[in-house]
Formats: sequence, structure tokens, C-alpha cells
Amino acid sequence: METNAKKRKWNTLDVLEAIKDILIILTITCFAIAGIATIKQSIDKKRNREETDELRRRVAAAEEVVVSVSDNVAVAAIPEEGDEEVVVIPEPVMLSGYQALHADNSDLAGWIRVDDTKIDYPVMQTFGDNGWYYLDKSFSKTKNSNGSLFADPDCVIGSGTKKYDYQDGTHPSTNIIIYGHRMNNGDMLGGLGKYLDKDYGMAHNIICFDSLYEHRKYELIAVFKSKIFYTDEEVFKYYQFTEAATKEEFETSYQAIKDMAVYDTGLEAQWGDEFITLSTCDRWTANGRLVVVGKRVE
Repeated sequence: METNAKKRKWNTLDVLEAIKDILIILTITCFAIAGIATIKQSIDKKRNREETDELRRRVAAAEEVVVSVSDNVAVAAIPEEGDEEVVVIPEPVMLSGYQALHADNSDLAGWIRVDDTKIDYPVMQTFGDNGWYYLDKSFSKTKNSNGSLFADPDCVIGSGTKKYDYQDGTHPSTNIIIYGHRMNNGDMLGGLGKYLDKDYGMAHNIICFDSLYEHRKYELIAVFKSKIFYTDEEVFKYYQFTEAATKEEFETSYQAIKDMAVYDTGLEAQWGDEFITLSTCDRWTANGRLVVVGKRVE
């Protein structure tokens, strides 16, 4: 009986020792996995930054080249006295800075920048079930945890120019929504949190967004926090506001944006105005989002 008791005692100690060893191994494994993930994220950030820097360099270099577009522009004959003036709409011409980049990747939809911030990136766009493709892909379609900035698949970026009221192309959506990760080092849309401070927001209130065909400018009109809601919740879902078909639809959405804004920018909007919306994750609640909205001024 004594021998059996000793065996049970030693068996218990062996089990506890084995559990201890397993826990140590699991702890080491977790640290190793976390370390590998951290290293991978650092590599991804470096690669993303290097690729984006190269894209910026190529855009700047292409914009310095004088490109003749005379072959793409229809020229109207000088009307004789008494004739009605004929307005000839030219063919849309892609901005020189984006021609080569678009040839490399036709998913390129534009470029966004905000002076004195890290926001200076190409904007990608894919559609349908593939609409979130660039959530974890770089411009070169390489797997990358930084991902890319990308436009909502339901948005129309538009081609042609406002000068011709987009008769030379397609009219952009009422609201162009651009998504991006909120990286801890401020990359991508990591700096949007600063917009919660009114002084910062007003000092960085101009958002420049180029379509492939024209330079556009938007002025800050609202900053707010929201979330991804259940489909049956009857609330304003900013991520579904891409097009206002009627004045009533526009005013309802605009009022909802104003009601959620954390401060008044002093800028107002009216039926016919265009918006740009930058959206990123925010931990204020489950599925939280931080949103910055600009109204087009040019």
C-alpha cells in the first residue's frame, strides 16, 4: 500500500512537471510567433514604404515631362459671323504623372495627399466580390500587411473633367469613400486620429485627390466616429453613402454627418456638392471606425 501511495505521489509530480514543461514550451512558442509576426510587419512596412517612394518618384518625374496632347483634343473651326458657336468636347486625357503607373496596374484609380502628413499614396479600386483585394496587397499586388488605400467598389471615381461637366467622361459619385489601415507608425491612414483635435484638423483641412484625369481639392467638413452596424439596424451607415439620387437623400445623409461631427469646421454643403470620405479602424468600440469627410472645392 505504501509503495502504491509513493507511485501515485511520483506520478502526480511527473504530471505537474510535464504540464510545467508544456507551458514553458507554449510560452516560448508564443513569443517566437509574436517575434516572427513583428519582424514580418517591419519588413512589410519597409517594402511598402520603398515601393510607395518609388511610385512618388515616378509620378513627379513624369509630371516634369511636357506631354503634347494636341492629337487627343478636338479643335473646333472658327465660326463665321451669324453661325451658332459650337462647343467641341475633347477626348479625356490621362494626367501624364499616372500614365505609366496605370499601364503597370490598371487598378490604379487616383492619388491622395494631405500636406504635412504621411497621407501621400496611390488609391486603388477593384469591384464586386474582389472589392477589398487591396486590403492586404501593395500596388504591385504583393501580399503586404500595410495593404493599400482603396476606393469603395460602389464609388465612381469619374473620368474627364469638371471643366466640361464630365461630358468628356463620367461624373464622379456624390461621395468617394477611401479605406485604409491605421498603422501604429502613422503610415497609410494611421494619422487620421489627429483630426479629432480641431486645431490639427483646421491646419490640415485640404485633401488633394487626383483622379486619373484631373486634380481635385476637398476641404474638411466633418470628423466623426462611427462603426460597422448590423444590416437590420436602422441608422445612418456612412459606408453605404456613395450616391445621392435626390436632394432629399443628400440632405438626409449630410445632416447625419453633421450630427455626428465632433466639431464644427464652419463649412457647409448643399445639394450638388461632392464629398470625399477617409475611413479607418478605431478601437473606441467593437468594429469602430474613424471618419474624415471633405467637401470638394476645386
